[in-house]
Amino acid sequence: MKINNKKILFLIAFFIFFFSIPFIQSFLFSTNHKGRMEINKIIKADFIKSDKKIVLLFFGYVGCQDVCTPFLTKLSTIYKSKEFKEIKNDVEILFVNLTPNIDKSQADIFAKYFNKNFHGVYLSKHELFSVDRKFSLFFSQSLNEKSEVNHTDYLYLINNRNNKLVLNSFYSIHPLEKEKLINDIITLKQNSEGV
Repeated sequence: MKINNKKILFLIAFFIFFFSIPFIQSFLFSTNHKGRMEINKIIKADFIKSDKKIVLLFFGYVGCQDVCTPFLTKLSTIYKSKEFKEIKNDVEILFVNLTPNIDKSQADIFAKYFNKNFHGVYLSKHELFSVDRKFSLFFSQSLNEKSEVNHTDYLYLINNRNNKLVLNSFYSIHPLEKEKLINDIITLKQNSEGV
């Protein structure tokens, strides 16, 4: 069976382009916007159930060792810091699992492993279809390892005011600047309170 060289070149170009998008996005946000992209748009995300004024949202998958584990460890360190103490009661931290083929309780168990105050959210395959466009999120099953998922690594800052969710901004986590994140949360909190 003869394979067409044009088809092979097209497939190679497609995969290189498709899998380079997250890296290009991360590079653009980290260099041109100091790791932060401001959005300020109202979103509908029924899976965010919080009575806190501010939600920090991170998408990943249970068992992710390369991205999620180091980032959630760092986020827990930020959460426990003295600088975060004054805003802790107003901030909910959610980890949203991108692999629906796990037990529903695993997302929360995974999140709480890093900090007992973090919450894990399980989404069904159907629910996952709508989150990628809302959050400029990229995720796909790894070609190398079937149990892994390639995904963008953004932290989303969401203002939860008057029963409306406003996606304020998102951050590239490489590097995530603790001081910038905390200052943005304090500013968002003050603006929401009219201070």
